[in-house]
Amino acid sequence: MRINVECLPCFVRQALLTVRCATVDDALQLRVMKEVGRLVADVSPDMCPPDLAEQIYGIISSMSGNADPYVEEKRSANNLVLGLEPEFRDVLENSDDPLLSAVKLAISGNIIDLGITSDYGDIGMKARAVLSAELGVNDYVSFRRNLQQADHVVIVGDNTGEIVFDRMLIEEMSKVSDCRFTYMVRGRPVINDVTVEDALAVGIDRLAAIADTGGGAPALVLARCSDEAMNLFMSADMVISKGQGNYESLSDAPRDIFFLLLSKCDVVSRELDTTLGAAVLKHHVAM
Repeated sequence: MRINVECLPCFVRQALLTVRCATVDDALQLRVMKEVGRLVADVSPDMCPPDLAEQIYGIISSMSGNADPYVEEKRSANNLVLGLEPEFRDVLENSDDPLLSAVKLAISGNIIDLGITSDYGDIGMKARAVLSAELGVNDYVSFRRNLQQADHVVIVGDNTGEIVFDRMLIEEMSKVSDCRFTYMVRGRPVINDVTVEDALAVGIDRLAAIADTGGGAPALVLARCSDEAMNLFMSADMVISKGQGNYESLSDAPRDIFFLLLSKCDVVSRELDTTLGAAVLKHHVAM
């Protein structure tokens, strides 16, 4: 997916939210935003949105000296969703189709996205709403069939908090398929995206190997990921991509992928031919 003109004001807004979190120095905030403005003004139309995001957050990090401005928010999100786990474990145990419910639950957690908003609302309420609704894009039959045939599944993670529901999804997938799992995280902190430390904090390592992208984009960007990440991505029997950022970077990828996300902007909603806010399970078939 390439940058749309509608993406540009969104990136400026994201930069402002983040620089205010990174430093309280007003003069420094202004210098950072001027540098971000110059970058946005000269953006290449061939970029995917996470390409530009990596550069913007790199500017904020280097100029402010704060490499992880959302570290406390990430811990809080993980703790918040860990507190909800008993309720939703009961939901899965009583579901007619626990795997489908776990898929919906993992999608619902994608609302915890500080690149979109600093106030993501009531996570439990959002999860219950997604669980009770139809998917806006529904390729679940294909998802389940591919899972049953897979020996190795790679999940490309997205945000903290959300990753607790991802772990619950892996638990349900392991009941359907006797395969191994690898959970891919970001190579270094960016926004509230998951890193190795965050994944370990919620116990994903108990169910899956953990690998990182080798980069600092808020997505898996194939042109700049590590050789290890590329090999894992291309060799897996099944790839599950979580979140909107990964969709933006992988929507044209040269392999089949299952995208699980909430559609959180008009540009992505048009791409997916669905409504704003829809829960999406899309099977991308490489041409």
